[in-house]
Amino acid sequence: MKKLVLLSAVAAMVSGSAAPAQVVDPALSRDIGRAVGQAAVAAERAAAEARIAAREAMRAARQGYAEGVAGAYADAPPPGAGYGRPGLIGTEDQAVDACAMAAEDRGYGEGYRATVRDIEGVNRRPDGWDVDGVLDARRSWRDEPAAWGFRCEVRHGQVVNVDIGHDYARR
Repeated sequence: MKKLVLLSAVAAMVSGSAAPAQVVDPALSRDIGRAVGQAAVAAERAAAEARIAAREAMRAARQGYAEGVAGAYADAPPPGAGYGRPGLIGTEDQAVDACAMAAEDRGYGEGYRATVRDIEGVNRRPDGWDVDGVLDARRSWRDEPAAWGFRCEVRHGQVVNVDIGHDYARR
């Protein structure tokens, strides 16, 4: 009786495993793998382009330009009121935003994918702010991010200096 049960179990395993092996076509499996890989690469590129477009939109908004107004300032004073200086940094939040963007731009300019992870301190100065923070910097999306620090100086409503590197990282 044991031999019969063992023989039927082996026959069931052999017949059960043979059917799926015949259904899977190696060429089809390879094509599906390629399609999934291409979709992942396309999604990564689309996300990178969206980040760039958002950064450019913020930069344009900070400079005071409005979309579709043919080069006019969005916050232009009424006619006869004189010229204002659009885009000046006037609050602590604006200083933090401007410094975060400047630090990321500095990282990109040095060949890294840089993302601000944390703002660690904002110090008020008589003529502006000093902002300290941490960047995640990597050469490509495959690399592990390295924690870099940054220091940014805002003086008289403008970012005047951004330093990034390992020397500024606080842990």
